[in-house]
This record gives sequence, C-alpha cells and structure tokens, in this order.
Amino acid sequence: MKDMRQGQVSGTPALPGWPFIASVLLLLAILIVPILNGPSVTVFGFLERYAGVVVLVSLSNAVMFGLACTDRLILSIRMRVALQLIHRAMAFIGVGFLFVHVVTKVIAAKAAAIEGLIPFAGSVAVGLGTVAGYLMVMIMAIGVVRVRFHPKPWVWRLLHSTAYLCWPIAVVHGLTAGRPGALWVVLSYSGCMVAVGIGLVVRFMFSTRRMRSFENTTGPRPAVPRRPGAAAFPGGPKAMVGADAGDAEFWASLRREVRR
Repeated sequence: MKDMRQGQVSGTPALPGWPFIASVLLLLAILIVPILNGPSVTVFGFLERYAGVVVLVSLSNAVMFGLACTDRLILSIRMRVALQLIHRAMAFIGVGFLFVHVVTKVIAAKAAAIEGLIPFAGSVAVGLGTVAGYLMVMIMAIGVVRVRFHPKPWVWRLLHSTAYLCWPIAVVHGLTAGRPGALWVVLSYSGCMVAVGIGLVVRFMFSTRRMRSFENTTGPRPAVPRRPGAAAFPGGPKAMVGADAGDAEFWASLRREVRR
C-alpha cells in the first residue's frame, strides 16, 4: 500500500514487484502444459512459437482482472487494489512480448516487416493483429499517464475502454493467423469473452442504478478545502468533479486504507 500511495501522490503509477511475480506464475500455470507438450525448439524458436500466445493470454488476463477490480459488491478495497496491480503487470508483460512476437515473426520470414507497421498490408488475419497491437500500446500509454486526464476523467475512461475492442480483435487474429487452435483453446477464449460480456452488463446496470440513487439522495457538493502544500490525490476535491459516485466512494475508501 505504501508503494501505491507514493506512486499516486507523485503522479506516476506505482507497480511493486509482487504483481509481476504473481502474473508470471499465473501465465506459467496456464501455459505449462501446452509448452511441455510442444516440440523441442531453440530459444529463438520458443519465442517465435509462444510469444504471441503469451501476448494473447496476458491481454485476456489484463481485461478480466481489470474488469474484476471494478467490483464494489463483493471485493474489499485491498483486494481491488491487488487485482488492479496484477491487471497493470499483465498489460506490461503483454506489450513487452508483443514486440518480441512481431520481431521474431519478421525474422522467421512468417510475416513481412510492413505488415507489422501498416494494418492489412498483407493478409486480413495479420492485419487484425497489427490493429490490436496498436490498440494495446495506446491503452498502456494512456494508463501510464492517467493522472493527466483528471480534469476530464471521462476521456480516459473512453480511451481505456477500447481494451474491450482490442481483446476480441486479438483473439480472432490469434485463432486465424497462426496454427489452428485446438477445440479447448477456442472454447476457453469464447468462455472468457462471454464472462466478460456478462460482467460488463452487470457493471453497467449497477453503475446506472447507483448513479441514480446518488443523484436522488444528495444535493450539490460543498467545496472541500485542501491543506496548504498537500499533494493532489486522485479522487480529491478537484478530481471528483464530474466523476461518478462510485469513483468518489472508492478513492475515499482507498485513502482510509493507505493511512493505516
């Protein structure tokens, strides 16, 4: 919690080491069986064969953990913060392996360099991967500079929500551009997308009902003065202007947690 508080106050997202360890262990648990059952290859062959898989699995986990950490019905504040840190770690791992995936495919002559830069310069399947790759990089970049969107938090939410568009595009690319996916792989990704779709519907319904309840039970908010010299904190008086009631409640609860 101390690491997160320091990162939020300084305006940069703090990301301690344990989320990366947890993310790597989770990826190994998911991929260990396919890797052990795969052919024996060199280090380059391993990266060329599995880097794209790591990207897709990391992106899938980033989307699901990102959606899970918005839950206000079941999860505690500490659990939501932990899931958010794993969400960020998965995103960093995914983007890192994205570059490895593109470079190894070009070196192995399985894709032209121009296909990795210009969408649909070659096949449609590879073009979808290029589009998804650009979206991944954009989403991570705006996540890193999230603090700069505080005057207009809805802009950040809109741009960050493109992850829900990027992910299915990446799944279609992964299932059509490379090796034919096994039935259990197709069913796994399909199940994940159905689960995320249900989660989004529940989140939208809950947020809408919560917002209406908040508007009906509260009046105009009085101005809350800030101590002289105190650092701005996401969700503070200025940042809460225009934010929904749920965000205000989350940040208020988080401040109480990090002060313990």
